[in-house]
Amino acid sequence: MAQEEAFPEIDAVQGQRAGMAFLAGSRFSETFLDCANDLIQSIDRGGRFLYVNKKWRETLGYDASEVAALTIFDVLDPACREQCATLFRDIAAGKILHSYEVVFVAKDGRKIPVEGRISTDFRDGELFATRGIFRDISRRKEAEDLLRDQKLLTEKLIRYSAVPIFVLDPQHRVTDWNRACELLTGISATEMVGTSNHWQGFYTEKRPCLADLVIDPVSPNAHASLYTAAQNSELQEEGLHAEGWLDAVRGERRYISSDAVPIYNRNRELVAVIQTLHDLTERKKMEEELLRLATIDTLTGIYNRGKVEDALRQEMARAARYESPLAILLFDLDEFKKVNDTHGHSIGDLVLKAVATSVGKQLRKTDMLGRWGGEEFMVLCPGIMAEDAVAIAEKLRQQIEGLPFGVTISCGLAGYRPGDTLDALINRADKALYGAKYAGRNRVRLTV
Repeated sequence: MAQEEAFPEIDAVQGQRAGMAFLAGSRFSETFLDCANDLIQSIDRGGRFLYVNKKWRETLGYDASEVAALTIFDVLDPACREQCATLFRDIAAGKILHSYEVVFVAKDGRKIPVEGRISTDFRDGELFATRGIFRDISRRKEAEDLLRDQKLLTEKLIRYSAVPIFVLDPQHRVTDWNRACELLTGISATEMVGTSNHWQGFYTEKRPCLADLVIDPVSPNAHASLYTAAQNSELQEEGLHAEGWLDAVRGERRYISSDAVPIYNRNRELVAVIQTLHDLTERKKMEEELLRLATIDTLTGIYNRGKVEDALRQEMARAARYESPLAILLFDLDEFKKVNDTHGHSIGDLVLKAVATSVGKQLRKTDMLGRWGGEEFMVLCPGIMAEDAVAIAEKLRQQIEGLPFGVTISCGLAGYRPGDTLDALINRADKALYGAKYAGRNRVRLTV
């Protein structure tokens, strides 16, 4: 057997002498060893105990008379016995050994991991005794097991999270690229882990991701040049949040919301940055569609009345604050009912679209065109006096006159006056419009 090979039998007299040699010191030495917090033992070549201290007996639960009947293999976990047999053969061969770990089994069956150092007693070139000093490392092992379990749990949480996640080390290398991130980007973890190519999942050209900006902080102005909506993350103050359209997410343009947060060790040294991603493309498209429906006239594709009113309020406030000019044009199609009655409403709709398109092409970039209602339209002309806007209105009138079906427009203009309300300004433009109609239609009138 392994233990018999490791410990050739010596006669009782030799064992007794070895034990007496170990205990030949003063009673003070024995008392000192019994006060130690470590487990101390001495065994002979046969594996029998020559001495164990008080801490050893208390930890394993044996009294002195029981220890006398034990060998080292009686208190070793079976999984350690072969390892220890090899260890003792090396000791007998005179090999120098350092600290090692084994597992003792207490009298009640508890397994106690210990870490120990050994020394040997040779007489006339023969091994007589092996001494060991062990420390119970149960708590350390429990902590290591807990840490290992927590690390495994964290890895699994990242790997199998439904939220796309990738992790960078302080050198900008990818250490984790979870399954959801694979599905979002179309790039496998095998291709990405260990590289600094994470940008390829989101951009057509190399540039920093949000996590890179956490590793190497830059000024807020630099943030803005890379992310139009970058700000501190709500998840962690030292993290960053941004969202926007990315051009190369699985070959598509996707709207992605991201948070990147740093992970520090107990010394406040950066060890990793975790970036989470949320694909909000469908929601963003829906929001944009709702906004379009709320602000765009569905027939003509230009702004609707609500949007024009909001814009007019803003322009009036700007004109009042900066004492700048503002003019509005209000026009409608002359005798439009005849078009519908003669050609049908489908042709009437085409005419309205044609008018909107034609007028839109003639306006300045700063002007705003909207459908006011029915066949009536409004144009906002900021930064220009009403008298000067007459030329714009006349140009529009001539442009519309050239469209098919003999369509013409009547146009009324009004300029903003200090203290004007929205209704007051619109009423003056409306009054001028009806003045144009009463004067014979197909003409422009200005309220002074």
